[in-house]
Amino acid sequence: MAADPGRRLSSIDVLDDDEHARLDQCANRSALRRPSAGASVPALFGAWVQRAPHAVAIRCAGRSWTYEQVESDANRLAHLLVDRGVGRGQRVGLLLERSAEAVIAILGVLKTGAAYVPMDPAVPAARIGFMVADAGMRAVVTSAELRSRLGEFGGAIVEVDDPALAAHPATPVAAGSAADDVAHVIYTSGTTGTPKGVAVTHANVTQLFGALDAGVKLGPIRCGASAIRWHSISRCGRSGVRCCTAGDWWWCPIRRPGRRKSCAPNSLASVSPC
Repeated sequence: MAADPGRRLSSIDVLDDDEHARLDQCANRSALRRPSAGASVPALFGAWVQRAPHAVAIRCAGRSWTYEQVESDANRLAHLLVDRGVGRGQRVGLLLERSAEAVIAILGVLKTGAAYVPMDPAVPAARIGFMVADAGMRAVVTSAELRSRLGEFGGAIVEVDDPALAAHPATPVAAGSAADDVAHVIYTSGTTGTPKGVAVTHANVTQLFGALDAGVKLGPIRCGASAIRWHSISRCGRSGVRCCTAGDWWWCPIRRPGRRKSCAPNSLASVSPC
């Protein structure tokens, strides 16, 4: 710096050769440079259903769902959503508590080719209304208990326990998602202004988890403590907007097939990790 005061700080390498070697080893540079699978999340999940249909995918509130059951339930929801006018490229809100039904709803929405937008039932009605309008939601998946939080929403409202679901087939819908399609929309906290929706594609998701498989040795995932920090349906900062990033564990049975998802109760998931 003394010899060249005008040099940009970004051009200065603060690591020596040994430190570079250690970083390359722990980050597995060659593996991280491999191209991503280029598949959609439902396609990856479906492949695992074929491989291990009876493996447990979700455990929540004393119940278990196998991969085959999750697939069937998600397909029925996808058919119902398509019947209600949902299709590829659209946005579908999720207004649900932390539950197995929420995970199934995520997959069901993705199977239609639409993207999901999570909303926290605990936030003010004005915040829910803002996200509904800003995202241009075609439909919202919710529960009978939370339906009233949607106010005068003019789109389709689908309840996760709607009896009409049983009448729909458990086979995949004709529509589907591509790797470059938007998987979900994450809203920023809004602490510096109005919350903004950020689109995350299926490729973003699959690439991240491909990198994790290459660089992080993970055993079977039970999303208890980890879910508190990586939750796609967890409160973010003072705004109350539910965070939803490509790196959350809430999708672990969907995004990382072969893993088991255990739902943390609301009382536990609301505890700050700090």
